[in-house]
Amino acid sequence: MRNPFFRFGKAACAVGLVLLATAGSVRAADLIPFRMGISAPSVSILPVYLAEAGGFDRKNGLQMEIISAEGGTRGIQVLLSGEIQAMHVGLAPAIQANLQGADLRLIASSVNTLPFAIYGTKAKTPPLPKGSTIGISTFGSETDIAISIALKQMGLSRDDMTISQIGGTTQRFAAMVAGRIDAAPLLEPATTLAKEKGFVPILDLAAAKTPWIFDAVVVTRAYAQAQPETLTRFLKAYIEGALKGLGDEAWAKEVIAKRFKVTDPKVIDATYRDYVRILARDLTPSTDGAANVITQLKSVNLPVGSENPRDYLDLTIIDKLKADGFVAQMQKQYGVN
Repeated sequence: MRNPFFRFGKAACAVGLVLLATAGSVRAADLIPFRMGISAPSVSILPVYLAEAGGFDRKNGLQMEIISAEGGTRGIQVLLSGEIQAMHVGLAPAIQANLQGADLRLIASSVNTLPFAIYGTKAKTPPLPKGSTIGISTFGSETDIAISIALKQMGLSRDDMTISQIGGTTQRFAAMVAGRIDAAPLLEPATTLAKEKGFVPILDLAAAKTPWIFDAVVVTRAYAQAQPETLTRFLKAYIEGALKGLGDEAWAKEVIAKRFKVTDPKVIDATYRDYVRILARDLTPSTDGAANVITQLKSVNLPVGSENPRDYLDLTIIDKLKADGFVAQMQKQYGVN
C-alpha cells in the first residue's frame, strides 16, 4: 500500500508549484509598462541598456521596453504621439520641438558634452571639400546641429555641402563603407570601426569637451506632472544601471557586445572607455550645457524660443534622489567617484 504521506507530499508539492507560478505571474502583471525610446544604439544611450540588463527596471516595479526610433527628431514625434513614455535625445531637438508647440522637459542626462568625431572616407585637401555629402541621423537632430557647428569652425556652411539623412551612427558608418556619403559624425562603437577601416578623422568635437546636453531622458511636461512616481522608478533604474556599468567593467562589456552586436574585443574596449570618459557621473542635465546649446543654435541662425535653460529642464525628481542620498548610495555601492 502506498504511503499516504507520499501522496500528500506530491499534492503539496504540486500546490506549491502552482502557487509559485501564480505569484510570479502576479508580480509580472503588477509591473508598470514603460516604453523608452532611443535614437540609435550608441554609447550615449548605454545606461538604458544597462538598466534593462541589470533588471533594475523590474527591481523598481517597471517593465521597460526599449524602442529604437532611428533618429532623435523621429523619436520626439513618437513621444508626442503618446506611444512611448520617454525618449533619449539631446536638448537641441527638444528646443526645436518646443518651438513647434511641444512642451518637453529633460529630467536626466547621460552626456553633458559634445562627444562626436567627424570622419571622412578618404584623405583629402582640404579635409572636407565643398560639395561633399555628409550623413546625419535626421534634420534637426544633434548630429545635424553638430555638423552646422563643425562646418562653421572650418569656415564652411551647410550651403557648401549636401546634408543627407541616413539614420543612427551604425547606419552612417555603413553608408560610408558603401560609398554613399563622404563623411559623417560618429560615436562608439562606430568610431573605432571607422579607424580600423582606414577612414580619416576630420574634426574631433569631443576633444574640446564643449558643455552641451547631447543625450538626455526627455518627457512631456504633462507626463512629468501626472506620473512623478513612475518617473522616479525609472530614474532609479537608469541611475543604478549607469553606475553599475562604471563599476563593473566586465559586465558592462558583456552588455555592449550583446546590445551593439560587436565581437571585436578592441571595439568593445574602446566603447567602454568612451562610456567611462563621457558619462555624467550624477546623470543630471547641465545648466551650463543647456545655456551653450542655446547660444550655439543662435550662432547658426536657428530659432530657440526661450533663452532660459530652466525652461527646458525639470530637475525635480533627480534633485530629490540626490537629496535623499540615492545617487550617493549608488556611487558608493559601485565604487564610482
